[in-house]
Amino acid sequence: MSVATTSSTAHRTRSGATTPPARLCFIVEDRYQHDAMPGAVIDALEADGHDVDVLHPQAMLASLSRLDPIDGDGYDGYVLKTVSSGPGLSILEAAGAAGGVTINDYRAIRLARDKAVAASLARAAGLPFPKTYFAARSALVEQVPAGKYPLVVKPNNGSSCEQIFRIDNAAQLADLDVDEDAYLLVQPYLPNPGYDLKLYNTGDEIFAAMRRSPLHPGAEVHEQLVPVTEEWRRLALRVGRVFGLDIYGLDLVETPRGWMILDVNDFPGFAKVPNAAQRIANTIVRISRSNQKPQRRVGTALHHRIVLEASA
Repeated sequence: MSVATTSSTAHRTRSGATTPPARLCFIVEDRYQHDAMPGAVIDALEADGHDVDVLHPQAMLASLSRLDPIDGDGYDGYVLKTVSSGPGLSILEAAGAAGGVTINDYRAIRLARDKAVAASLARAAGLPFPKTYFAARSALVEQVPAGKYPLVVKPNNGSSCEQIFRIDNAAQLADLDVDEDAYLLVQPYLPNPGYDLKLYNTGDEIFAAMRRSPLHPGAEVHEQLVPVTEEWRRLALRVGRVFGLDIYGLDLVETPRGWMILDVNDFPGFAKVPNAAQRIANTIVRISRSNQKPQRRVGTALHHRIVLEASA
């Protein structure tokens, strides 16, 4: 493909369409090469006649000088599907810094993926989010006051509900199975009925699914689609405004104080969402063809404006 030194794994098709096809570049890391997301979205885009190149950061040398939307390869949009701290985000940010359209906005993705930043932004915007500690290494978790237990400990750059631990007392910290130099988030464990709520925004509609919480031993975590309440819809849209995201998901749990947000994901799996691939493909094309880049109300310079708008 044109962004890289090799095209052996790129996908490109063009068919006769009534409107000019969009030219899109998907940045997909090894872990997601064969997953339904984003594979099904790419298939849907190609079936609709759009040109899609796929850049695999671990296999291709990306030419950053060719990301310029005018003098470069002329992509209408860039889409990222990578792990939280993988190399793909750097390439996407380079494309966005050069003026390319990224879906989601590259600055919004960074806000969501650094969990410490996401926690701070969410609470500053008045979103229901737990109080959070940041530990630069695992040994620092011992400094959490005893009265704060039980705790939930998870990686600052975590994804897919991996390495999330419930710690009921300080004695259990010795068995915490994480890298001793890993950055961690520590939050109070919130009493709940034992299930999580996942909200998905495909860019045109909100969907909701329930599943048993992974923090409850032996629990089945299969998702089941449920009707979206107006409260959930408002909360999901508010999260999108605060973070500047167009395609995203969020995890919530029901507590005695109401629904609390546990995590925000810039490109979740959209499990159980009907026709998810086509919905997301439509959103990608719509944003890539728009004259304005999506959701530019992100970043520290406009932080107070974000908070005010989100609270309105």
